[in-house]
Amino acid sequence: MYYIDMHSHILSGVDDGAKNPDTTAQMLKIAYDDGIRGIICTPHYLPGVYNTGQEERALRVKHLLGVTKKFFPDLQLWEGCEYFAAAGSFMNDYEKGGCGTMAGSNYVLAEFSQTTPADLMELRLRDITKAGFWAIIAHAERYDALKDDDFRLRVAGFCYVQINADSLVGEATNHSKELARKMLAEGSVSFVATDAHGAHYRKPILSEAAKYITEHFGEEYTETLLYHNPKAILDDVRI
Repeated sequence: MYYIDMHSHILSGVDDGAKNPDTTAQMLKIAYDDGIRGIICTPHYLPGVYNTGQEERALRVKHLLGVTKKFFPDLQLWEGCEYFAAAGSFMNDYEKGGCGTMAGSNYVLAEFSQTTPADLMELRLRDITKAGFWAIIAHAERYDALKDDDFRLRVAGFCYVQINADSLVGEATNHSKELARKMLAEGSVSFVATDAHGAHYRKPILSEAAKYITEHFGEEYTETLLYHNPKAILDDVRI
């Protein structure tokens, strides 16, 4: 099985991810060697901080894909973004061409701060879903609000949950690791992704998480989280 990484900051010079093309090249090789054959490039979008809009993101991905094909012909790249949903109106930012969806699909990757209150988080997620999109909570294991079992399960009932691979097996805080594993066990997770930011720290590696999930929950669950569900984004099919 190969993997599709649906959350990656591999584009250089647009946010706090890859700092330059050399870092991007290193990340691509790490990802490829790890068995990743598809990457949705998801730079942060936060007006006033990370301002790269959808049109420029698409051009950067197209350029990177042209270069990548020379070295890794079977590695696919798609344009997306990680939208900081706590800060404003999704539809305003979407209609202005700032934030966008995942690979041109109906899926939206929504980020919050660790301390975003539960009521605000739910409000912003429902704003996205009421507009007809399918919300994915980025790295859900980081948020204090989702420690609450009732709130977490309620939110997971109307949107999707993504956790980071290194929160299962890497150097994440104990809080993040505990919550990530709890959500995995309760079946509320739809995606496991790298959220990669570099070639030395937060690297684009999924194989270690795949091994953990397979050992604890079986190969079918692993394939669902690391291939079939990310493929649903690319096919624009609701999970």
